[in-house]
Amino acid sequence: MLDYLVIALFAFVGGTARYWLGVWLPAVNGFPIGTLLVNLLGCFIFSWIVKHILNDIDISARLVLGVGVGFCGALTTFSSFALDTMKLVQAGQIGLAFLYLLLSVVGGLAMTVLGEAIYHRRAETE
Repeated sequence: MLDYLVIALFAFVGGTARYWLGVWLPAVNGFPIGTLLVNLLGCFIFSWIVKHILNDIDISARLVLGVGVGFCGALTTFSSFALDTMKLVQAGQIGLAFLYLLLSVVGGLAMTVLGEAIYHRRAETE
């Protein structure tokens, strides 16, 4: 039961951050910049912070669960990504839809690799 509470608390923080980033970064000409950025940020956070927590800090599995599932899960969203892509296609903005798909998938992978690289670089210097 405590796991659910930890996930819920972190999800509240992640969802709130997602909401405010969406308010501060509205779509530009139909391009969902806010959704793209929260998803890229979530990939980076998940790969760097969770890796750091798992390898360097003696911390409870509950906190890892809270950060990974709760915060990153609420911050990022696949459903908004899919919906935003369909909105671009339906608006006839096929080029922007393709760009959004490309930036989301390749950018997400790049941010994950970047998070890992920063973690390993930091670990090597210590």
